[in-house]
Amino acid sequence: MSGKEFVRKHSLLLYFLLTYIISWGGIILILGPAGFQIFSGEKILTEGFSKQVLFIWLVMLAGPTISSFLLTWSLDGKEGLKRLIASIGNVKVGIKWYAASLFLIPLVLLAILFLLSFNSPRFLPNFSIIFGVAIGFMSGFFEEIGWTGFALKKLQLKYIPLVSGISLGFIHTIWHLFADYLGSINFYNETYFLHFGLWIVGLVALRILIVWIYNSTKSLFLAQLTHASFTGSQIIFGPVVSGSETITYYSIFVFTLLIVSGAIVLKEKGMFMNKFVDKTSKDL
Repeated sequence: MSGKEFVRKHSLLLYFLLTYIISWGGIILILGPAGFQIFSGEKILTEGFSKQVLFIWLVMLAGPTISSFLLTWSLDGKEGLKRLIASIGNVKVGIKWYAASLFLIPLVLLAILFLLSFNSPRFLPNFSIIFGVAIGFMSGFFEEIGWTGFALKKLQLKYIPLVSGISLGFIHTIWHLFADYLGSINFYNETYFLHFGLWIVGLVALRILIVWIYNSTKSLFLAQLTHASFTGSQIIFGPVVSGSETITYYSIFVFTLLIVSGAIVLKEKGMFMNKFVDKTSKDL
């Protein structure tokens, strides 16, 4: 078996391994020896995280992006890279898809926060627009080059879209664990792993929404916008509350998203339960 054949046969596994190695390895290099103590229970790690947060965020974004470009080039050369970039440039889609990508998730979050604010004004949205838009757009743009532009396309060659979305949502969340633990353990304390469990639910729901939008439009750009609205809206509107209060509103938020995504799966059962044929993929 040639090297290229090996890469093609194991492209998904190689993508996930390379993405984790770049992102998690980068964090360890940035933090130094303390990075190996992540699960030791020593919260001193969060001090190092706060000082290096920009660099850690950048290596997190680098993981899925670099992995996607490298494996796409290795498998399909320049033509593969052109197709990948072309899918980002596919912006001529119906206005309803832009509305779904940009507004569905923020509207769910805002509705929940306003309802909770009747019980306590502390749940009123906090507006950090510039920061939220910047972080949301950067995260969505670079991460989805890998998660949707490579991993989802390869998963859907083997599995139905529903299984592909759920699997990718789980893998995507675990990829966040290292950086999220470093940045959040002091805030959530003993409820940290409850928070992370809720995040798994949220990212699975997000991934199902992205599968629906991407498979309907073939637009990687809209997948990027959907991810951006998920991340950005939480930064823009997230209230300044305690860890336990965050668990309260976030649990309602993610399970509402799961219900919404479940309703979409039922409505689009044919799409989610049958193999997706992507005519832009050379592997078909």
